[in-house]
Amino acid sequence: MPRPPKITNEEILAAARQVFLEQGEGGSTLEIAEKAGISEASIFKRFITKQALFLAAIGISKTPQYVKLLASQTPTAEIRSELTDICTQMVGFYQEVMPRVMMMMTQTKSSLPPMVPPPLRDTQLFTEYLDRAIAAGFLKPCDSMTVAHTIVGAIQNYAMTSAIANKIPLPFAFILPKVKSIEPDIFIHNLLETLWIGIAPD
Repeated sequence: MPRPPKITNEEILAAARQVFLEQGEGGSTLEIAEKAGISEASIFKRFITKQALFLAAIGISKTPQYVKLLASQTPTAEIRSELTDICTQMVGFYQEVMPRVMMMMTQTKSSLPPMVPPPLRDTQLFTEYLDRAIAAGFLKPCDSMTVAHTIVGAIQNYAMTSAIANKIPLPFAFILPKVKSIEPDIFIHNLLETLWIGIAPD
């Protein structure tokens, strides 16, 4: 008897993501299994609980690399380059995950599991990272929390407005004929260039 075709975790997550985005957290694992072409038991061999599947499907179960950097990296004299790297990774995360999170929050059947929202997590970690840089003399003394809010808020806004712009129905596209999109790397460069004036060491 031939073996059943193997299915990857990502294929299961793609099916789960579709069901959860359509139905909220109450989406059925049986329906997810049917979409993925596997048994419901197969799902729970890969993901211990439905909540674990839910978090993995919307992309917030794993800790992004930039979060690890903010939590543990010791700032150096190359802090502008370090900030660029961290912010670039953060933009990628928010562009991928936040539209899903926002869509889930609009579902009447859905309630996100208890968790620290990424913007709050990132603002706190960024504040602590900036404090370490200030203490080491790599940044000018400043209100680190305000700077962190500015960076995280700008990145979150950039990701969300990009997602919204990409979903504007064609009949309404004429309303924004002069709006130009900004490439992520240019956005990050301009954001940090603007902030650098106020936080650069003397």
